[in-house]
Amino acid sequence: MSDAARFAQIVVECSEEQADAINGQLLLLGADGTELRDASTLVKGGELGATVLASFGDESLAQQALEAMGANATLVWIEGDEWADAWKAHWQPMRLGERIMIVPSWLEYTAEPTDVVIELDPGRAFGTGQHASTALAVAALERHLSTQPEALVLDVGCGSGILAFCALRLGAERAIGCDIDGESIEVASENADKLSLSSRITLRVGGLDVIAERSTLVLANIEAVVLVPMAEELSKRVLSGGRLVLSGILAVQREQVVEAYQAQGLSLSRCEGLGEWIAPEFVRP
Repeated sequence: MSDAARFAQIVVECSEEQADAINGQLLLLGADGTELRDASTLVKGGELGATVLASFGDESLAQQALEAMGANATLVWIEGDEWADAWKAHWQPMRLGERIMIVPSWLEYTAEPTDVVIELDPGRAFGTGQHASTALAVAALERHLSTQPEALVLDVGCGSGILAFCALRLGAERAIGCDIDGESIEVASENADKLSLSSRITLRVGGLDVIAERSTLVLANIEAVVLVPMAEELSKRVLSGGRLVLSGILAVQREQVVEAYQAQGLSLSRCEGLGEWIAPEFVRP
C-alpha cells in the first residue's frame, strides 16, 4: 500500500442552473475547497452542463456529502501530498460588500484606500468568503456597523472566523465565536493571531451551550436544518433592541426559518438574497 497521503474528492454532475446551490451545499457540508466546471471554464462541465468538485480532508465528512448529494455524485480518492493545497490556486482576492477585501494569506494584494483587508487562511474550516451566504452576512455587517457601534458581536458557527473578523475590522469592540468543530476553532485562532485580533476575540469549541453571553448583534451562518431547531435558544442570545443575522439558507427554506424565529418574538426586518441564497435579519422589539 502506498504511503502517500490520500484525500477524498466528491464529483457532482448537474445543470449550470443547479451548480451554485450545489457548490454552496458542499462548502456547508465541510468541503475544504471546491471547483466549478461549466461551459465558461477551461475544463468543461460534464454531460449535464456543469461539474462541481469538492475536496475533503475528512473521510467521514466526504461520506456524508456523498449521501447528501444523491445519485449524480461520486467519490474518488486522490493520492499525493501536493493535492491537499491544490485548491488554493482557485482562491483569489475577493471583495465582499463595499469595503471588505478577503485576501488569501499566501498572496500579495495592493489595497485601495477604502479597503478593509482581511488576510485569511481557511485551512480545514468553512469560511473563505467564496460562498454567497458569507457575502450576504458581510453585507449585513457593513450596513449595521456603519451606523451603530457594537460592544460585542456573537458569531455562532464561526468556522474560520471570517464574520467575526469582519465585524471587528468594521468597528465592533469585541467578538465571541463558537463552532462544534474543534479544528475550525484552531484555524480561527491561528487567523486571529495573524490578524492581531486575538485580544479582541474569544473562540470556543461547542454550540450555543458554550455561549452564555447576550448581544445586540448575533450572527449565525449555518444550514437551515440546524437553524430551525435552535431557534429558541439562539433567539435568547439577542438583547432587547438587538439584531439577529442568519445566513446559509436557501430561498426555498425562507418560510420555515422565518416562522421558527418569529415564533420566538423576533420580527423580520430585512431579507437580502444572492443567487439561490438568502440572509434574513430579525430584530427583538
